[in-house]
Formats: sequence, C-alpha cells, structure tokens
Amino acid sequence: MKKLIATTLIFLQASCASATVWDDFSGYVSNAWNDFTGYVMSWFNDDEKPVIPGDNLPGNIAGNWDRLSGTLNDALTLRDKQETLPDSTWMPFTEDKASNGKKINELLDRALVILSGGNAGNARADAVRLRARISQLRTELDELRNNRITAPESTYMLWRKTKPKIDAEIAEKEREISRTEAEMSSINSRLTEELRGIGLELTEAQTDILLNSVTGEDILQNTIIFDNVRSVVSKLEERSQKDTNTLEITKRYTGMYLVLNDILIHTQEELIRKMDNDYKPRLSELIKDAEALRKQALRRSNDKAYTSSQRKSFALNAKSNATTIEAARLYGELIESQKSSLMKSIRALMLNRDLAENTYKTVRSSGELRGLIHSGLNAFDAVNRLSMPELKIFESGTMRAEFDEINRRLKR
Repeated sequence: MKKLIATTLIFLQASCASATVWDDFSGYVSNAWNDFTGYVMSWFNDDEKPVIPGDNLPGNIAGNWDRLSGTLNDALTLRDKQETLPDSTWMPFTEDKASNGKKINELLDRALVILSGGNAGNARADAVRLRARISQLRTELDELRNNRITAPESTYMLWRKTKPKIDAEIAEKEREISRTEAEMSSINSRLTEELRGIGLELTEAQTDILLNSVTGEDILQNTIIFDNVRSVVSKLEERSQKDTNTLEITKRYTGMYLVLNDILIHTQEELIRKMDNDYKPRLSELIKDAEALRKQALRRSNDKAYTSSQRKSFALNAKSNATTIEAARLYGELIESQKSSLMKSIRALMLNRDLAENTYKTVRSSGELRGLIHSGLNAFDAVNRLSMPELKIFESGTMRAEFDEINRRLKR
C-alpha cells in the first residue's frame, strides 16, 4: 500500500556508512547481473517460461506483466534465501535477515506500484492530484490577497504589482479553483463508479470522506490492489490447469501466489504502522492542545477582569475548541475502526499465507495447486470485505468542516 513511511538513515560511524553503501552497491550489481543473465537465458528457455496472456487481466497488469512477474520472482528468491541467513551479524559485507528483509520489502513496494494501477487506481491518483492542486491554488489565492493589502493603485516601478493587476490575478485564480473543483466532482463520480465495478459499494459522499481523510487514500489503494491481485491469481489458476507437467513451473506459480499474499499483508501492515506511529500521536497532541485552550478560554469567560464583550469571545472560543475536540475524537474512532478492519484482514491473510507457504515448500501436485489458488480467491473476496470499515456521513456541516480542518493539519 499506496507508501508508506519514509525512513531516514543516520550513519554514526564511517565504517558503518561504508558497509551500507557497499552493501547497496553490491546488491545493485548482483540484481543487475541476475536481470541480464536471466534475459540471456530466456532466449534459450522460452518453452519453460510461464507466459500469461493479457486477456481477462487489467490493461496495466497485462502491459507490465514481465516487470511484475520478474519482481515477484526476485522477491521469492530472496524469501527462500531468508531462511538460511543469520538473525544479525557484525561482519561487514555479510547479509542477515534484517538487510535481506529490507530488500524483500523494496521489491514488494515495487510490485505495489504496478498493482495499484488500473482504471480505479488511475481515478484515485487523479483525485489525489486534483485535491493537492486545489490546496495549492487556495494557498496562492491567500497570498495574493495578502499582497493586495500593501499594493499601490498605480506605480512606475515595473517590478511592483498594483491592486488592479492583483485583482485580475485573484479573479483568474478563483476561476481556476472553480474549474478544478468541477473536475474534482467529476473525478469523484468516476472513482465511485470504478470502485463499484470492483465490488466496493460506496456513495459519492463516502468516497469524498475517504479521499479527504489521511488514511482514506491508502484504504482505497488497498481495495484496488486487492482487485488487481485477484485478477492475477485468477490468471494463475487458469494457467495452472494448463501447465501440469513441469514441476518448476508449478513451483513458480505457487511461489508467485505466496508472494502476492505477502504483498497484501505488507501493504496493510504498513498502513497500521502509519496509523500507530504518525496519525494517532499527532491526533492526541491536537486534542491535548485544544483541551488546554478550551479550559483557558472557559476560565477567562468567567473572569470579571475582562469586559462583557471579551468574556463572550472567550466563551465562543471555548465552544469552538470543544467542537474541535469532538471532531478529533470522531476522527480517532474512524482510524481505530480502520485499524480494526485491517487487523482482521491481516489475520485472515496470514492463515492463507501459511497454507500457501506450506504448499510452495512441498509442491506435491498441480491438482493441489489449483485447489490452493481457487480457495485463495474465495479468501481474498472475504478478506477484502473485512478491509473496508463502516463510513459515517456527517449530519452537521460544522462537524464536517472541523473534520476537514483536522485532516488538513494531520496532512501537513
């Protein structure tokens, strides 16, 4: 999942830095060599390469099948290697489970880029892009209005903007915001229809709420990835019925299915980490600050040292902060609901992954593979339904506005 938390590496010692750089460089050279030798060997092994035609696959998956399957197989190779590596090592240039696991996660993220595409994925990306554009335009509009305050009516200085010129820019910026908002509304409708097409029944209002929450983009991406993975697994099931005599190909199909399970678990675990380590602490801090301001305003609203007008303003501030706290707690409930749904789906996926891993290691027969994949398709459908929490529509316009403001502050 659409990704996720960027990690800053701090090099405390020059020797550690050198080892890390060399490890990354040697890994790059190794991967490049494997890609090259694999490409050359494919000239002589076309009959053993599982080719999956593009019919019944989303266009983005069919068009990127070689990249996707190559990435899945690379992740599978590293996954096999993981079992023989030590948990940790002090020796330079030596891999351990942590360093190898990092490479696996990088490959899973690379596969996610492909699996998050398609019609629904493209609509989601367009919606995210337009929202960012609207936010940028509003910031620029606010800056123009501030500049207008000190701008002269006319000037001989060519580099200075006059009030009439700024007024013209403000009018154009407002028109651009209106056009972009209209396009955003159209994209919302398109995205809602695309999501319904993959089995996610949302209203346009619910789609809007998801897109306007810090976790919503990732939740939608999860759903899109699930659907694309299901399409790939359906194709693997179809191919497994045809390629029944080659043990290596059967093992490869089983391994790809195993890695696809890993991808679904990985993307949801990343979102849970983001919720726990980023959004929830920031939301708690926001509630703490608002509560302190509310109490302060409430005390001063009853303090006779202030005028009646000032006390009234303090009372309004206390009420406003109470609304912020209520909206923030509602936001926290939404995040908890999403986390609970994700944890349920992860538990179900892990059970499915255990079976896939056991089958991969044994690969008794292609018949078992077909049964595994077919049952996996049913499991994916059930798990995908678990992944979407109940969405509440805000009845109060004030509460929705406060929700949007909290979301803006969390996204900063």
